[in-house]
Amino acid sequence: MAKIKQAITLKHRANLGEEASEVEFQAGDEVTVLKEWGESYLCKDADGQLFNIAKDHVEV
Repeated sequence: MAKIKQAITLKHRANLGEEASEVEFQAGDEVTVLKEWGESYLCKDADGQLFNIAKDHVEV
């Protein structure tokens, strides 16, 4: 598990062709890190939604 450092709003697209929705995260919210990329992590939230989150926004 990892924690979000500060409040951020990210875009999530459930399926291709659908409009992206905004998902708000608060400082301290937990996410699961699935993969590490160069400048970001692939994370899953409690609802199972996937996000690429910049490393400077996540405390691992």
